[in-house]
Amino acid sequence: MLKACSATFLIALSATASYAQSNTNVLKVTSPVQELSSTQLGTAPSEKAQPYASGVLTKVDAVMLLKNLNADPSRTTIINILRWKDATHTSTKFATWYLYDPNPSKTSFYFESADQLLKSTAIAGQTELQFIYVHINADLTTGQSEYADPTRKSPDVVLLHNVSYSITVAKQQTQFLQDLQTLVSVLGFSIPTPEAGVTPALPPSPGYFSVTQFKSPWSTSSIAITASLENSNSSDPVNTKQTQSKTSGSTSNQLMSQTYTNEKPSWIGLSAGVQITSYKDVSYQQSSSTITPNSITQQNVYVFFDGYLPPVLPTLSSFRYIPQPFVGLPIKGKVLRHIMVGGGIGLHWLEPFGGVVFDTQNGQTTTTSGTSNKLTLQAVFGLKVSMTALGKALKKS
Repeated sequence: MLKACSATFLIALSATASYAQSNTNVLKVTSPVQELSSTQLGTAPSEKAQPYASGVLTKVDAVMLLKNLNADPSRTTIINILRWKDATHTSTKFATWYLYDPNPSKTSFYFESADQLLKSTAIAGQTELQFIYVHINADLTTGQSEYADPTRKSPDVVLLHNVSYSITVAKQQTQFLQDLQTLVSVLGFSIPTPEAGVTPALPPSPGYFSVTQFKSPWSTSSIAITASLENSNSSDPVNTKQTQSKTSGSTSNQLMSQTYTNEKPSWIGLSAGVQITSYKDVSYQQSSSTITPNSITQQNVYVFFDGYLPPVLPTLSSFRYIPQPFVGLPIKGKVLRHIMVGGGIGLHWLEPFGGVVFDTQNGQTTTTSGTSNKLTLQAVFGLKVSMTALGKALKKS
């Protein structure tokens, strides 16, 4: 009965969360295109220097880049660096993405370094954001073939090959609610799915080097940035995905896209795991007036309610080197008779944990009036995985 009530509560909560209509805001990048100078990337153009060679940026480089491009250093900034492989833009040599956080948490205790976190896709619940894209010419010495006006007499830079960027900001549920829905799905229950909203179509806008400031109406959202190359012919460039426009004869070739998760640090999380070590338990069966003990080896699969102090970015919970406390319940059987408390440490994908099971089934004894429960403590060790990682794995399978 208790298990049925718990399942009903989880389904109701998950269904309520799923019916919160997901809102979407599509922004087009229309900021002025600017010509990149030979010093704004920090080093002189060279086939061996970064970011010209392969688009590599460090945290120091990102700070310098914002300063050189007169961007706002106080905003969380998404940076895209692309270099064309040839002057006709039939393919790209590389396309790299970075996320600069001007005010990173000093108490997050992540395994990853500042340079590694620059490649993260987790934004800490920000609404004032900035997007920078830098396209490096195939030819570092001239680059005239990149421009509609090679002499560049006009103050406005017009590209020969127009690239459109769109930013799609979609309101999201918190990661905890998403993990809760994953848990309900894993347990075999179904949740009604609301009809998807319609995303409005917006015209493309060209861009080459540009700084765009934008706002997210929601502090919990996903931010997807997509770059497309607009061609007037139907040839399919290499390394792009081509779609035919319904309103014109042009083709839109998707160059690349990147999605970020925007959510404030959370105090709580959900995960699932299994004991590696087992322990002996005793179950009593009564036949007539005889009570017979049976020895059972307990090795359960658990659902864990994790706590984070200080709070952690949900998508980075598996990269934190200080232990987080948890309370765990087995997913089957008499769940309240095997409550586990303990601590785990976040490693990549898997989190080792140690805990103590408060086992009220073990130690059941016979008395003159029948039976009674005796609480025993059982030390266990195991491995667990966040519901976020489990949900991603299930989507790929």
